[in-house]
Amino acid sequence: MIRTLLVEDVALARDKLRHLLGMHADIQIVGEASSIAEARLLLAAEPIELLLLDIQLPDEDGLQLARSLPTPAPAIIFTTAHSQHALASYELGAIDYLPKPLDASRLALALERARRHLSPPQTAAPLASLCIRHGSRSDYVSVADIDYIDSAGHYACVHVGNQVHLLRESIGRLAEQLAPAGFVQVQRAVIVNCSRVRSLLPRRNGDATLELLDGTQLPLSRLHREAFEACMRQRG
Repeated sequence: MIRTLLVEDVALARDKLRHLLGMHADIQIVGEASSIAEARLLLAAEPIELLLLDIQLPDEDGLQLARSLPTPAPAIIFTTAHSQHALASYELGAIDYLPKPLDASRLALALERARRHLSPPQTAAPLASLCIRHGSRSDYVSVADIDYIDSAGHYACVHVGNQVHLLRESIGRLAEQLAPAGFVQVQRAVIVNCSRVRSLLPRRNGDATLELLDGTQLPLSRLHREAFEACMRQRG
């Protein structure tokens, strides 16, 4: 999970940003601030990995906060209605600079950049199997045999052919663990094995439907389409 702090003085804008971030299972909002003073207190109290930072704030501007952050600093995505600050934000090493009103697809792209920035180089071998516990017994499911995984409350449902295995793990965590094995998130609570996808069926609103080899159909959100297509390209 990416521990995230929102700094935005306009309540409606903060509500919208919170809603958009809620579409991404690996983003954990650990604090919200409406001023730089509040943000400094939260930064001192909580380990923050990602900072969504408005530039125009009532006490100071977000650029001043960014300049004063200790090293190592959180990844920063600036949000503002004023384009004149773009150059300064990139000079400060910002991950991205988002104009208001915020666009869901543009935010998703910025978050993907933040993930790449925050993730260490992948050196470990892809996960080969998942351990499914049934009381005192443990079953091992080959990752290559998994079609897709969705969530049911506090559990993940691992779909393998006509079988469903329950695993007490979050979708966000599984998405991170299985990404090197060719899995990708296609909805907030669904990840799919790209090697099990037969076709993509576009829909009018920019979303799409994925058809798996066994005929199962899964919705693909437009927010996750770029990441899905990148995963499919890597498969060759």
